Order: sequence, then structure tokens, then C-alpha cells
Amino acid sequence: MSVCEVAHKMRRMFSARSAFARIAVLCVLGFGAPASAQIPKADNTPYAAPKDQALLVFTRPRRNQASETEFRIVTQAGRCIAFLATGMNAAAELWPGKHMLMVVTGTAPPTVQLFQVKLSAGKTYVVKLRARVNVKSPVEIEPIRRADQAMEAFPKALEEQRPFREDLRKCTEWVSWKRNKIEPRAEIAKQKWDDAAPEVRDEVTVRRNDGWTAEQIYPQ
Repeated sequence: MSVCEVAHKMRRMFSARSAFARIAVLCVLGFGAPASAQIPKADNTPYAAPKDQALLVFTRPRRNQASETEFRIVTQAGRCIAFLATGMNAAAELWPGKHMLMVVTGTAPPTVQLFQVKLSAGKTYVVKLRARVNVKSPVEIEPIRRADQAMEAFPKALEEQRPFREDLRKCTEWVSWKRNKIEPRAEIAKQKWDDAAPEVRDEVTVRRNDGWTAEQIYPQ
């Protein structure tokens, strides 16, 4: 076999391999797959709770202030379950039962406020958080009561804005990093909670019957 024939065969071989590699890349990117496999199913019920858990929705009305601080919703175990900037909604799945949660704001030093939730499986609960200025408690915590809504309907404003989904690992890492500053203030907040009158604690407690089932939010 001549040198020219060997070179010609090698060019054909490398050309075929290059074409195969391009096809493989296209398949990985999805261009060669069926269209139905590439279109994710739309979640038309973002506020429906799982059957075995409760869904806790946090909503923060938008304010036109440039220096708005973020709200971090944190469990007693130090896990961040929601991060809220102004004008955002967020949702967190929690197991049924009673939970004490913290709203952590600011950094130097952080401010800690407590509220309580009593949750049932398969129900969605809503808590509205508003920023306040020039007060010791910078966040107004307002559980939204189903019984207080017109026709006991799920808030329409929430249905029009989907909850913001965010990777909360950075938030949890921040809480861990600030743990030595957060824990003393959490202890003070817990002492104030224990000393508060029952009606004061009830104002910032989500009750089991405050929630909506999926059928009540999305009637067929």
C-alpha cells in the first residue's frame, strides 16, 4: 500500500470519528432526543402541600428602599429554610407538628425574632413578613388566617406570583458562620417568648386550622 493510500484511509478514519463525536455531543445536549423529553412539565400547583408534609409560604411585600436587609428563616437546628429579599415569596416543606422558627436579620450584630407554627400534613400555611424601621424588632410577623380571608379563599396575590426557589446552602453556611453571634440572641428571644402573655405569642403563631388543602387552593 502506498503512502498516499495510507494517508487517505487515515483521513477517512479521523473524519468518521469526528462526525461520531459531533453526533454524540448533540445527543448529550438533547438535540437528537424526542421533543417531549426536553420540555419539563409545568408545575401548575406550586402552593399545594405534599400529602405527608405541610408547606409553609413566606411572602414579603415590595418596598422602594435601596437598603433593604434580607430575611433569613431558620430552624432551631440552624437550617435555613427560606431567604427573602423585598418583593419575594418563598416556600418550605416541613413535617407536621409544632416548630419554633427564627427570623434572622442584619449582620452586626444579627437580630433574632421568634414565631411558632403548628402544622398539619397536606396543608399550606402563609406568613407575611414586613420590614420595620427604628424599632427593636425590625420584622413584623403576620400569620395569614384562613378564617379571616373573604370566603376563606387562598390569597389571590400569592397565586399570581410563584414562590422563588433558591439553593439555601449558602444561607445555612452563613448561619453556621454567624452561630456564635446568633445563639446568644436566640436565647434572649426565647426568654422573651416564654415571658410573653399568651395573647402576644398567639399573634405570631400559625395555627393548624390556618392552612389550606390543595383542593381548596386549586378547586377542580
